[in-house]
Amino acid sequence: MSTTATITIQNKKYEYTLRQTKEKGVIHFICASAHIDQDFLSEDIPALLLDLPNLIIAERDYDKNQTEIVRFRITATDKKKIEQKALACGFKSVSDYLRARALV
Repeated sequence: MSTTATITIQNKKYEYTLRQTKEKGVIHFICASAHIDQDFLSEDIPALLLDLPNLIIAERDYDKNQTEIVRFRITATDKKKIEQKALACGFKSVSDYLRARALV
């Protein structure tokens, strides 16, 4: 079973699809605009959908030389701390902040 929906960002619609997998508790998520085509735990989908506008905007504006994606899991508390530090340091996105910190 699959469900396709759209999200509107700056008056433009972006499509995404959720597909049930054979594995219990796992959903396959596809959003070409955010360059996402992978499995996620069911409990992670709400957070992914909340962050989807940021991911789409980031991908829309990304540097063409940046072809690789790095993802990792952290606690909600740590995520908020990182977001606050990124804003406090003047970064437009958490990705830019983490990239800058990691490549120093």
